[in-house]
Amino acid sequence: SAEAAKLVQDAEQKAAAIRKDAQTLADKVKKEGDRQADSLTAKAGSNPLLQIGAKAAADKLRKTANDKAAAIVREADQRADSLVAAARQQAAKIGGP
Repeated sequence: SAEAAKLVQDAEQKAAAIRKDAQTLADKVKKEGDRQADSLTAKAGSNPLLQIGAKAAADKLRKTANDKAAAIVREADQRADSLVAAARQQAAKIGGP
C-alpha cells in the first residue's frame, strides 16, 4: 500500500540523515584530534627528546580520535538500520512492500 511504502521511505530518509550527521560529527572529532596532536608536536620545538615524547602522545591522540569517530559512525549505522527494519516490519503489518 501507499501508506506502507511512505512509512519505509520516511524511515530511509531519517536513516540517511542520521548517517550524514554522524559522519559530520566523526569528521569534526578527527579534525580536532589532529589539531590537538599537531599542537602537541609543535610545542616540542626542536628538542629531540621532547619531540619523541610529543610524537608518541600525538600518535595516541590521533588513534583515540579515529577510534571515537569510527564508533560514532558504527553506532549511527546500527541506529539507522534498526529504524529502517522497524519501519519495514510496520509496513509488512499494514500490507506494504
